[in-house]
Amino acid sequence: MSEKTGNGKIKTTGELRDFLASMMIGVKNGDLDLDKASRITKLAGQINESFYAEIKVAVLRTAAGEEFTKLGAMPVGKDE
Repeated sequence: MSEKTGNGKIKTTGELRDFLASMMIGVKNGDLDLDKASRITKLAGQINESFYAEIKVAVLRTAAGEEFTKLGAMPVGKDE
């Protein structure tokens, strides 16, 4: 898990993917029980979904003449 997500806050799609990927490694290493592994496996599909959604937003914003932040930096929550 990246240092950015070590505080428990996930603020970008890139951080979300990093977090889910680290959970998948935990499954692989046997650090998670079967129930958690099942739930994590279902959530892992969100990595692809978030990436696909982010690309769609980037394409739409570009077509509208707006700039888009780099992939993996799209905010997923409100600023505090």
